[in-house]
Amino acid sequence: MDQVEPPDTIVFDRRKIYRPFLERLNPIALSGGTAQRELIVTPKFDPRDPEEPPIHEAFATAAELQTGAQMALVGGIGSGKTTALLLTQERLKRYKDAVNLFIDAVEFTDFSETNPGAMLAAIGLRLFARHRKLFGEPLPLVEAAHEKLRELGLGKTEWYREDPEDHDEGYGYRVNIPGLMKPRYPRLKERVSEVTDLLRTILLPFLEHHRQITVIVDGLDRLIEPVRFREFAEQDLRAVRGLKVTVIVAAPLLLWYDKTRFLQDYFDLVKHIPAAAADPKESGFLKDVLNRRGASQLMSAASMNEICQFSGGVLRDLLALAQSATQYAYRDAQDRIARKHVQAATRQLGNRYLAGLGTMQRRLIQRVQKDKRFSVGDPASRELLVNRQVLEYSKSGHDYFKVHPALAAVLPSSA
Repeated sequence: MDQVEPPDTIVFDRRKIYRPFLERLNPIALSGGTAQRELIVTPKFDPRDPEEPPIHEAFATAAELQTGAQMALVGGIGSGKTTALLLTQERLKRYKDAVNLFIDAVEFTDFSETNPGAMLAAIGLRLFARHRKLFGEPLPLVEAAHEKLRELGLGKTEWYREDPEDHDEGYGYRVNIPGLMKPRYPRLKERVSEVTDLLRTILLPFLEHHRQITVIVDGLDRLIEPVRFREFAEQDLRAVRGLKVTVIVAAPLLLWYDKTRFLQDYFDLVKHIPAAAADPKESGFLKDVLNRRGASQLMSAASMNEICQFSGGVLRDLLALAQSATQYAYRDAQDRIARKHVQAATRQLGNRYLAGLGTMQRRLIQRVQKDKRFSVGDPASRELLVNRQVLEYSKSGHDYFKVHPALAAVLPSSA
């Protein structure tokens, strides 16, 4: 008697088609190997100025020629800042004397609670970890500085047999009398100065061997408000100046539009990544990103163009749309991603941006759509910009704003 297969048996395993594609669509991890790095599409020029070299080239050149320079990279969430920083790190490896540290702020501390000096401590601890690999056993002076730095950075536990007695020796108060001149930056806090001295000691072997030290810090833009970033720059980064350590950091997007021009005045070099051109007729960059991951084998050119357009030029949304469209195609038991799957993915992304929008925010969005008016100085408008519901673009040196196309696609039916 012939064996009858159960009705739910899947003869063809469609997972083998889509799993590799979805893996290539995952955001590039910091610990990624060669296979993941090959997925990066290297920009050919500065997104704000086609006449200038790409951002990673500009950063690497400045780091190699200006020891101790401090640089900032600004851009919205998902705009490609991490990719630019990773490309910078790769470029800096071309010289054997380079010592490059890539620090993701998300991994080592909570910056909503972090005190000034935390980044200095992190740099010192990471440099000491490199010490043994490069120079062998550290000198007692360097070892002692490392132990003290660990104590200051990570804290310590002390045990007491009994509580110390209180001894009141009188009362007093202090009066601060301001001078005639107001300092440009606040004084370094006492613990920041202490950590700086310890970092200087740990740096001694690197400087004696004429090492080119570059620290790349990613994630700060996502973790702290612009006010806290300013404090970080005025304390930690200012303390690093003079130590011959080059620092490249990701900064909050709103500081790019700050009227005080803090970024431009403080940093030696500032670069901005606006949203990429979403129309494939203007630029093939986004389509190249999809092609590098094998999208052309699973969808038509028209579907790829649609994903590019509705991503708004946000790299993270480009990959998210492709992922969602793939999942819709799999659920439909289809071997290729069709236009209806891309449209479903677009609605899903648009509804995600639509969620939580109040009446005032919707009015602001309608004003951007109808009158092309958008004021970064308005707190509600800034919130739309940070949340990527409104995107910033640059063309021929002119900045302008547009509603995210995926959000615009669902607004009419939800108004």
